[in-house]
Amino acid sequence: MFYVNCNKMDNLESQSNITKTSKEDIPLITKPPRESSWGCWCSLFKRCCGPRELKSRTILLGKPTPGPFPANAVRNQKYNIITFLPLVLYQQFKFFLNLYFLIMAISQFVPDIRIGYLYTYWGPLCFVLLVTLSREAVDDLRRHKRDQEVNNQKCKRLLNDRNKPFETVAAHKLKVGDLIIVDKDERVPADLVLLRTSESSGAVFVRTDQLDGETDWKLRLAVPVTQKLSSDHQLFDISASIYAEKPQRDIHSFIGTFSRLLLFLRYLAEIWNLGYTVGLT
Repeated sequence: MFYVNCNKMDNLESQSNITKTSKEDIPLITKPPRESSWGCWCSLFKRCCGPRELKSRTILLGKPTPGPFPANAVRNQKYNIITFLPLVLYQQFKFFLNLYFLIMAISQFVPDIRIGYLYTYWGPLCFVLLVTLSREAVDDLRRHKRDQEVNNQKCKRLLNDRNKPFETVAAHKLKVGDLIIVDKDERVPADLVLLRTSESSGAVFVRTDQLDGETDWKLRLAVPVTQKLSSDHQLFDISASIYAEKPQRDIHSFIGTFSRLLLFLRYLAEIWNLGYTVGLT
């Protein structure tokens, strides 16, 4: 036979009542937990200062393409006026030996542990820093001049105007969707899709020594649909678009699709006139 203490039963009944009342007090709709201020600040920092997400794009031929695209400008500078001194000092004193020499020079300001004269420590250190700062400043100024030459290169932008076929603009003013005319022995000012050439076959030879160092000539072919046009200004009238994948690090491959809206509509009209069609899935 089994015996149960009454006090324990009372305790069990009281616990069951407590659990019943506690379950009844729970609301049916619970409020979502509030995000902490630290999580909000982290998400805001990632949105503002984090790497920008790269996406694919659809470019309308001869029409401005809206979107947050970066400017067509080259910048190889390592420093600016604000970050020059801190970055150069960091690059020097991140090595252990340079940091050790700096600590030894600072310790000479304490009379109890001073070994020699101050100029014997600070003289060589200041001389090395001055030479390093001068060298970095000269190199950065040279990079800035080269960037300005490239960004200010004159380019011919095709216009949808019979009286004024093109205009001359700087390379850094080019935008996504512009039609550019590149002459012989001229530097390509941006990432371009080859539409037409002066050759009837649409062939052109380019050199990519500024990208991968290869100096041999490479054959490139224009889009057949645009190559067959009678004039350059017909590019504004064909209602075409180009789908381009998101920017990749691989410079030897590119995935894109050229589509023409008028051809698709004409194809639909032919199917409608036939009354039926046979397709393969």
